[in-house]
Amino acid sequence: MAKLKLPKVLKFKPKYFFNPLTIALVLVIGFIGGYLAGLDQAVEIAQYREQKLRDSFLEALQSSPKTTPTPSVVSKKSAPQPTTSYLQPTFTGPELWEAINKARVQHGVNSLNQRDILCTVAAIRLSQIRQLGKLDGHDGFQGVYDKYKDDPTMPNNVSEFLISGYPTPDQAVAAWLDTLGHKKLITGGEYIWGCVYAQDGFGVAITGF
Repeated sequence: MAKLKLPKVLKFKPKYFFNPLTIALVLVIGFIGGYLAGLDQAVEIAQYREQKLRDSFLEALQSSPKTTPTPSVVSKKSAPQPTTSYLQPTFTGPELWEAINKARVQHGVNSLNQRDILCTVAAIRLSQIRQLGKLDGHDGFQGVYDKYKDDPTMPNNVSEFLISGYPTPDQAVAAWLDTLGHKKLITGGEYIWGCVYAQDGFGVAITGF
């Protein structure tokens, strides 16, 4: 009796074995790869949009009309002034001379006539006082007078009147009027001749008769 041989069945043995951990690792790697790919794509899209915005801005800037800027004018306000200020004397000899004669006429006496020799004395005395920087109390007057007293045009009686520190000729005249000894420069009718020099707030009046 013949024996029937059953066909030989080959059993497949997998070379690699995939356990759950391996499968999970593969899934994670796949997810990360997909995320990175999506991120790269998002960056490319953002860069593309940024470039489009830049191009649009440059195009609009080039097409807009060009205007020349106009400089603005800044108003310059003057600096605040002090509530009280000292006015620097700036009057001249002729201005003081005019104020003296005006005041003399107002007080009922004659105006003074100028005499050159008295102007010489007044000019020298003013120079001395300016160099000193203050009034000298008539200390220098006698020496100058003695130098020129023999001049034939020198009056017999000569007087000196000094002033300093008053801003205007009228204020200087008012100061002379306010002192007994100097008041005669304005009210003294005996004086016929005179000359006045003034500078830097100092004034010298020389009179004679």
